[in-house]
Amino acid sequence: MAMDKSAADAYVYAKASGILARSFVGKRARELFNVHSLQELWSLVFKGDVPVIPEALLARELEKSAERRFVSEYRKLIENYEKPDDVLISLLHFYDYDNMKEIGAALCFNEKEMPEIADTGPYALVDYSKWPDIREMTSGGPLSWYNSVPAIEEQQSNDYRMDCQYVNELLTSAGKIGGAPGKAVLELFTEKFQMENVLWALRLKIFYRMDNDEVMEHLAYGSGAKEKDLLSSEARKILDWDPEDWEKWRTWKYSDLLNPHDEGAIWSLDTRWLSNSYNARYVQKAYRLFHQHPFTVCPIICWYIIKRHELDNIRTASECLRLSASVEDAMVVAGVPEVKNG
Repeated sequence: MAMDKSAADAYVYAKASGILARSFVGKRARELFNVHSLQELWSLVFKGDVPVIPEALLARELEKSAERRFVSEYRKLIENYEKPDDVLISLLHFYDYDNMKEIGAALCFNEKEMPEIADTGPYALVDYSKWPDIREMTSGGPLSWYNSVPAIEEQQSNDYRMDCQYVNELLTSAGKIGGAPGKAVLELFTEKFQMENVLWALRLKIFYRMDNDEVMEHLAYGSGAKEKDLLSSEARKILDWDPEDWEKWRTWKYSDLLNPHDEGAIWSLDTRWLSNSYNARYVQKAYRLFHQHPFTVCPIICWYIIKRHELDNIRTASECLRLSASVEDAMVVAGVPEVKNG
């Protein structure tokens, strides 16, 4: 039942605080990596009976069930508002864009059943009941341009267009918040997308040997001119930097996120280290903002970020068990804090 805004802000802050206290993030994330089987992991995460299915299917069901629970919990939180802020709905739309990628691929391969999708309920960007008519599904909404079944070679360009559209929707809606909370949230999202562009640019340069022009075609941009775009500015800055030139990288504004350099040793930029370091900082900033601006829209945005991080932790723990991988390596990937002795 929807409440007036001040009552909803107070209720949501209290409810979100309680949920976070029970979440597998921070030091509690270690519990996910202390189990010895997927069955144990399921019991830990869901506190219920484990489905009697093969392990390969159990891993997928565990990850999908965790996602469904997260989306459901988030929807229940924003449903407390008579009119949720645009930014809260934009965050949920991430799953609509993701759903459309799955739907586009399924239709391209002439699949008869709609793929399993995240349920965004009354906030959905598309009408999923119109499957398999993609034109009817997207008609009248911001994805109305996606009105025909894509050919295989069109899928990547459609997915890229949706990625950029989501980024712009989220930043536009965040810009409407106003005040100190709005400024903090907008800075948080802007830096996040900047770093995602940096990481994507580095991977394309290092692993796919793309030249600068090719890389630029794959970055996510804001709504302005590309050559002045804020979201791609850091990526453009580092495009010509040698990934083995420590002296250059040590001058970077995010040098504290780079893998360590030992004097006299050969150094090479580690994109996984950089990604893990930044994600840890991103979540830490969300934790701080959660408490800095209580009884505003800020805590629920931060809750979303932190709980998405929990989802990543669950997926990483699940994959670790399924592949019998190193627990220590998995915890590094998940950014789980080390236990300090003494």
